[in-house]
Amino acid sequence: MIDTKILKNITVLYAEDELIIQEGITETLNLFEINVICVKNGQEGLSVFKSSDKKIDLILTDIKMPKLDGIGMIEKIREIDKDIPIIITTAHQETSFLMDSIELNISAYVLKPIDIYKLEASLIKAIEAKVLREELIEKNKRLEIEIQKNEEKQQIIETQSRFAAMGEMINMIAHQWRQPLSSIGTASYNLKYKLLSGKFNLETQEGRVEQANFFTNKLDEIEFYVQNLTTTIDDFRNFFKTDKVFVNSTIENPIKNTLKIIQKDLQSNNIELILDFESQNKINIFENEITHVFINILKNAQDKFLDKEIKNAKIEIKTQDIENGVQIEIYDNGGGIAEDDLDIIFEPYFSTKKEKNGTGIGLYMSKVIVEKNHQGKIFAKNTKEGISFFIILYCMI
Repeated sequence: MIDTKILKNITVLYAEDELIIQEGITETLNLFEINVICVKNGQEGLSVFKSSDKKIDLILTDIKMPKLDGIGMIEKIREIDKDIPIIITTAHQETSFLMDSIELNISAYVLKPIDIYKLEASLIKAIEAKVLREELIEKNKRLEIEIQKNEEKQQIIETQSRFAAMGEMINMIAHQWRQPLSSIGTASYNLKYKLLSGKFNLETQEGRVEQANFFTNKLDEIEFYVQNLTTTIDDFRNFFKTDKVFVNSTIENPIKNTLKIIQKDLQSNNIELILDFESQNKINIFENEITHVFINILKNAQDKFLDKEIKNAKIEIKTQDIENGVQIEIYDNGGGIAEDDLDIIFEPYFSTKKEKNGTGIGLYMSKVIVEKNHQGKIFAKNTKEGISFFIILYCMI
């Protein structure tokens, strides 16, 4: 059964030049709790439509009227509002009126004498379409707002991920710089000590040669360590480049870039690294982003080893070609993840190490990079002694 409540409190602009008909229809519309604004012709109706301070929900109009007929009024109104529901009432059944009605997007066509029940049904049908359209517009607006919020949230997460990665990089830079800086300090101290202590007899040719050789060797050492520091900075700087350019490369290249950054850190924590590169396929990738993914996974494994004090810690990285792509498996023997958590480890802000200040965005960003930016796949499976992360990337994206 049609719900007549939809008509309650709507406002109808009613144009009818015959006063008796106008009064009768208006009285009936009032019974439906409809607000009615009455006009005597199309010109008056157009003027009221343009100037009314009330929102007009529907137009009910006769066709044959003085000054400006119903069709003329509708044409002018359609220039202002293409969607407002319009119902025509007329005693005429000429085909030309019906054709005009179709072209002007008329909601319904009611013949005189007016059947109140048919008029009511026409009003409900016309208003239902308007309400549904307005609801759809409102939902679209809310959806756009939610999309914008999600985009802003994504940008925040990406920024957080970038800062978290930067923090990890700074820690690794500090770690990798300790030994070269210590060696530079030792070489500098030896130079100063030898110079001030008078260890070389500069009055003899032999003493001068000995001093020159000593200073040359120490300065060569310092130059070597400075170059080492410079290379480290270049590796990390390249990682943070934001260039979004596809590189056609084997997957071995970003893995090697990752190891330039993290391998010394793994070695210093006695973590064995086993590499098995079998893949030869070239794929289109954002190299820095894929490097970011590998660093996230390897750092998670390292943190887990240290947290659990794992003996004989081991990470294996295997690559192999698959149809139209490559598969990378990164395995560690640091214990698995609870089965209930396997499906949610890639969700934003989920972390198994919150007590250790885990951000819970590293794996989420890895999923975004692999699945959204590269149309690939990333997932994890528990193994007997640990967990394996699988990354699948395709040759053409």
